[in-house]
Amino acid sequence: MFKKIRSKILAVILATALIPLIGLSAASVALLNGMKDNALSTNNELGTTASNDSAAALTAQIESDLTARASAIAESVDGKLLQIENHTRIVAAYTEKLYANPENYAARPLNYLQPGEEGTTIPHIRTAEGVEYDDILPELSLLGNASDVLDEYLVTGINVTASYIGTESGFFETVDTTASVPNRKDYDARTRSWYIGAKENAGLFWTDIFADASGRGASISCAMPIYGPDGSLKAVAGTGATMEKISEIVNTAKIGENGYAFLLNTRGEVVITPKNELITDASGALIGENYLHNSNADLQALAEAMISAQSGIKKLMMDGDDVFIAYAPLSRTGWSIGVVMPNAEVTAPVTFMREDIDGLISDSETAVNSFMSTAVTAVVISILLVLILAVILSLRFSTTISKPISLLTEEAIEIGKGNLDYTITLMTGDELEELAHAFNIMTDELKVYIGDFEKVTADKERIATELNVATHIQASMLPHIFPPYPDRTEFDLFGSMEPAKEVGGDFYDFFLADEKTLAVVIADVSGKGVPAALFMVIAKTLLKNNAQMNKTPEQVFNEVNNILCESNEGGMFVTCFMGYLDVETGVFTYVNAGHNPPVIKRVDSSWEFLPCRPGFVLAGMEDINYKPQSITLNKGDMVYMYTDGVTEATDQVEDLYGEKRLIKTLNNEIFTEDINDIIEAVRNDIVLFANGAEQADDITMLIMKYND
Repeated sequence: MFKKIRSKILAVILATALIPLIGLSAASVALLNGMKDNALSTNNELGTTASNDSAAALTAQIESDLTARASAIAESVDGKLLQIENHTRIVAAYTEKLYANPENYAARPLNYLQPGEEGTTIPHIRTAEGVEYDDILPELSLLGNASDVLDEYLVTGINVTASYIGTESGFFETVDTTASVPNRKDYDARTRSWYIGAKENAGLFWTDIFADASGRGASISCAMPIYGPDGSLKAVAGTGATMEKISEIVNTAKIGENGYAFLLNTRGEVVITPKNELITDASGALIGENYLHNSNADLQALAEAMISAQSGIKKLMMDGDDVFIAYAPLSRTGWSIGVVMPNAEVTAPVTFMREDIDGLISDSETAVNSFMSTAVTAVVISILLVLILAVILSLRFSTTISKPISLLTEEAIEIGKGNLDYTITLMTGDELEELAHAFNIMTDELKVYIGDFEKVTADKERIATELNVATHIQASMLPHIFPPYPDRTEFDLFGSMEPAKEVGGDFYDFFLADEKTLAVVIADVSGKGVPAALFMVIAKTLLKNNAQMNKTPEQVFNEVNNILCESNEGGMFVTCFMGYLDVETGVFTYVNAGHNPPVIKRVDSSWEFLPCRPGFVLAGMEDINYKPQSITLNKGDMVYMYTDGVTEATDQVEDLYGEKRLIKTLNNEIFTEDINDIIEAVRNDIVLFANGAEQADDITMLIMKYND
């Protein structure tokens, strides 16, 4: 009886427990499977959304960078053209000064090229047929004063091959190393395209690219008309240059692995590209593939946009390949730069990113499936072992699983909206935490990749654009061959200039005003960068030209000051010291325009400051009368000239180097008569004083020693 009741009670208990247990077990399993499906679905949706959004953002960024690359190349080419244009403007402006004030200039007649002068930079003339030398001699004697401006830039220019002035009277003044003696009286500049273009345009004119007749390759000319005081056309100034540097910029541009750049002229012809060599037609004119006449309608539309001075990016089919072409106009010639990159290269990073995201999604699905299978098995085993404990554990386990999955789903959806700065915080200690960590790593890597890509690209483009122009402006400006006059033993010279930035505003110069007069100049242009460098070129050229016209130092300063004031819209000025040394008598006559006083050392005494009136800066005010001073140098006497970059050098706490320390250094730390060693010792002491502080200004020094 007892066993039967116990059996019934056991059976009832078991039946009562098993029915809800089975139902609960089934419900638990179903719930876990539902949560698993929801997590996997959300995971896939998140991965797809993140992949699509990131791919779109990355593609847009690459297109933006490609467009910026085209603009950077265009700006770099424009920089080259600007240098040629600026030289043309300088020559034209200086020549107009000659026509406006002929009484201020000495006669400097030029002649035809003579036998033995071929291949030199000697300024010379050519004349049109029927033009007699005596008839043009007065005007020729005046324009001979412009020969230094022409010759200066031909020596220091970027890719300038010839600098010239053609006149209405029929003669042609030029500096050109390919000129030959037989072709002296058969050249009429008035019939040339550059002359006609500048005359008809009444302003600056650029020719199209042409094949240089002297065999120097693809070339271009920039010209500008010159008018007399009465407004009549007197002449046209021109500058000829090869396309070598521009071709180098275009052909060496790094555009991914297989991309390239090209230059399109105003007729739609491709005139520069690494893929094709330029060819000439029967007349010798340069021609290339014309995109306006291409059978590809998309390429025609692209060419129309480019010659219309537009900028942008297009995707099209070219030569059987899908490509992206970004383009940007050149502001001076109407040409346009195009940058070509295969579509496969543009989309390659997107493909790699999608593969990475798909791999992460697949790994997370595997982890979730594995974890859910283990969970279901654990629930079933636990229910079979202990009914009550199984129910409690299953509920607890269900809660443990569902809560982090829901949290992971919500936070993953936030990331899927494009918020890559969002961080998933899930501390479960299992695969779900690993999955959350994997998502965080994925978003961090995406942010780093996109950020690094933008920063590196922007930095490279900015640096290439800013430095490209500056380096050529400063190049070859200052004398740098010492000793400069090996056959002159009356004096020794040595100078140095160390700019604080890429472009310096200081300069020094020395030259023989005549056979017995040595002129020395040191100056500091206000401001920094390219404007200061260009102003430096003008000031340096004017000082030298006027000094070589038999003018005294004060006359040179009076004239140059007025010229610089006339068109000084930027409000720039120059502090300058200039002296003439009579090498026969030792008399040193000098004038100062607001510059630091030089330091002098007599052979039998110590270094001391040269008595020097301060004077007013050049280009600050018109009609300033500068007063000269004179001293007599004896054998062994030295004059040390410098800019404020020496005395205003600072250390780590911004204390100034100062004039007292300069004199102390010269008197106490220099025990040599070698002028090279003197400048080196001062520079070393400045470095020692700065103690690692950044150089704030240009450091320029010039020293002159009188020997006999």
